[in-house]
Amino acid sequence: MKRFLFLLIPLFFIGCSEPKIEEARQGKRHLQNINLSGADLSKLDLKNVDLTNSNLKNTNLEKADLQGSKLVNTNFQAAYLHGANLENTDCSGADFLSSNLENASFKGANLTHARFVGANVKKADFKDTIGLTKDQKEDLKSKGAFVD
Repeated sequence: MKRFLFLLIPLFFIGCSEPKIEEARQGKRHLQNINLSGADLSKLDLKNVDLTNSNLKNTNLEKADLQGSKLVNTNFQAAYLHGANLENTDCSGADFLSSNLENASFKGANLTHARFVGANVKKADFKDTIGLTKDQKEDLKSKGAFVD
C-alpha cells in the first residue's frame, strides 16, 4: 500500500502548471484519462478529484470519499464502492456495471446516462439525484436502494 501511495500522490498534481497551482491549493486535483484499474483506493480522501474518462475497473474504493468529484464517463465496472461517498458528484455517463454500491451515497449527484446494470445497490442512497430515468429509479428501488 505504501508503494502505491508513493506513486499515487505525485499523480494528484499532474497538470498543475502555473495557472492551475491555485486550483491545487483549493483541493482540486486533475487526473483525467488515468488507468487505476485494480488499485486499492479504499478509505482515501478523493474529494473534488477530476477523474473524467478514467478507468477504475475492479478498483477497491470501499469507504472512499469522492464527494464533489467529476467522474464523467468513468469506468467503474466491477468496482467495490461499499460505503463510498459520491455525494454531489458528476457521474454523467459513468459505468457502474456489476459494481458493488452497497451503502454508497449518491445524494445530489448527476447520474445522467449513468449505467447500473448488474450493480449491487442495496441500501445505496440515490435521493436528490438528477438524471435518472423513471425506469432506472424503479429498478434501483426494487434492488433495495433508497430513491426519491
